[in-house]
Amino acid sequence: MSDILYVISGLLLGLAFQGGLWLFSIPFAVVAFVLGWLNRPSLPPASSVSGAVPVLRATRTTDVTAVGRILRSVPQTGVVSIVRDVFEAYPGVGDSALEKLKGREIWDKMERDLDPVYRSSLQSILSLIPGARSVLLFFKTGDGKAFALRQFASSAEDEIDLMATIPENSGLIGQLARPDILRILEGDLPNGKGLGYYKTISPVHSVVGVPMINSKKQRVGALVVDSLEFKAFPPSIVPILTNFCSTYYLLTYKSFASAQNFREKKKFHELSNYQQNFFTTMPLRDTYKQIFEYVSANFLSDRLMILAFENPERGEGSVALCYGEDSEALQGFKFSVDDKGILPLAMMQHGSSERVFSGRPAEYVLRINDNEPRNLSLRYLFVQSNSMTTDDMAENRPAEIAICLERKNPIKFDQFEKDLLKFLVNIAYFAYQRGRQFEKEQNLAGRDGLTGLMNRHSLDEELKKLDFIHREKNVGVMMMDIDHFKYINDTYGHPAGDDVIRGIANRIVSVAQGEHNVIARYGGEEFVVALPGVSEEVLLEKAEKIREAIGSLSFDIHRPERIPVTVSIGCYLVTPDFKGEMSRTVSYADQALYSAKESGRNRVVEYKKTGTDQQSIDPIQGS
Repeated sequence: MSDILYVISGLLLGLAFQGGLWLFSIPFAVVAFVLGWLNRPSLPPASSVSGAVPVLRATRTTDVTAVGRILRSVPQTGVVSIVRDVFEAYPGVGDSALEKLKGREIWDKMERDLDPVYRSSLQSILSLIPGARSVLLFFKTGDGKAFALRQFASSAEDEIDLMATIPENSGLIGQLARPDILRILEGDLPNGKGLGYYKTISPVHSVVGVPMINSKKQRVGALVVDSLEFKAFPPSIVPILTNFCSTYYLLTYKSFASAQNFREKKKFHELSNYQQNFFTTMPLRDTYKQIFEYVSANFLSDRLMILAFENPERGEGSVALCYGEDSEALQGFKFSVDDKGILPLAMMQHGSSERVFSGRPAEYVLRINDNEPRNLSLRYLFVQSNSMTTDDMAENRPAEIAICLERKNPIKFDQFEKDLLKFLVNIAYFAYQRGRQFEKEQNLAGRDGLTGLMNRHSLDEELKKLDFIHREKNVGVMMMDIDHFKYINDTYGHPAGDDVIRGIANRIVSVAQGEHNVIARYGGEEFVVALPGVSEEVLLEKAEKIREAIGSLSFDIHRPERIPVTVSIGCYLVTPDFKGEMSRTVSYADQALYSAKESGRNRVVEYKKTGTDQQSIDPIQGS
């Protein structure tokens, strides 16, 4: 009869491991196992059965030594390390960025699914063991230094401390954390002394407990039963509890490992869906934006940088995108293959680098080169560059793109996060190559993809044509820049910034368009306008009209408030006596633009050349 019940118990446990509603077969498996044990045939004395559990008589055993009612193994050579919770999928410390941002609902659901299984099975044990008052299941805390009460069944439920935590080697239960303890079995306790899980002193006199041990022989939990009676539990109950404890371990490990697997599949599935954006033809700026949106949504950091070797043959690179700490100083920051910072070296090796910093000024480690801002508050860095291709290996070229995350919290990313970031960088690398090719084609086509205006390449060609025109008549040149555009991007996001650029481009065209006029997007938020055959008065009048037209704009970004925008404009009038090339006049207009920015923004400033070597800036304020 017992064999049949054991088979039924095994089948039910097998069904439970299928997950879902089958988890509720666990209590029935436990009941079948206990009934099988109660109906077992009589056995010879334990001492004559091979593999039987030793009794508490040191003279009958060769591998154990009885100390009181706590069974200890013979001391082993070396020290067994008790580490934090060994369930690799168990959230434990909870410092994973993915767990905090995306995974917590998975763990919460798993907790909710396991709770009724633990509770009902513990209740079954309580009802089947004569005289038992409480049955309690403990798991190690995240730091591995204590047992925490996970679930229990008790006839005195109100007396149980739901937040009970028992440090290692503290009291009777804490002994189960020791590697040399195989069980505890007490039958004459004075009023529950040393138990640690009752709110007050309880009249408990008997306790039996076994440790939960994983495949690495680490103590990860415990199962404890107590009673108000003296000598309530015989030694023969220990193997039963040990089997129950093994079942709890397998169930918990299986459940959390499944949750971990689900989390990983979910995150890679999300990345797989997200990567479709990378295979859309778009400029590099939009590629960087897509990378930023995914990384910032899935990794906790205080500074995110995307670095690129735009010219790997020359070994010249820059910080293509920076958000967070020191972003204003690092955006566009230049570096080369000769720099000895962590990031260029990682890109030269086509690999990753992880560092934890002390935060002490004397021990500061360069991220890029000597010219960078030194931020001692950032204590952890992880950088991942794209993998090496055959061409890179043949030509000894650095990685073309890398993602660097830094944060003030010195706790490292987990391996899953590192693998995910590596996967992302290699996808982003192909998007980066497509973006470079797209911009190259755009330059050849001569149009800016966002605004439809002439791009920088076309502007250079048009300025060469104007070299002949200005010898006979004036040419007015304007350089304009959107005020506080970085604030718009940082506050409202890049899509809103793109809408602003497009709207301003349309307003410039509406005011300055003409048959021979040149209107171009110079780069970023800068625009250039060239007006052949105008006087100084007409040039400044046009500039004022553009400034006023843009100042009257506001942009709807699907928020309660609309974005007001202004521009600063620098002007330079090229007369026939100008001896240089037209490309130089843009720099003069740019100097006037700088003066407009310095003197308060939202104004027009004219640059006047008063002599061969003497130049001055004449502010013509429009506000």
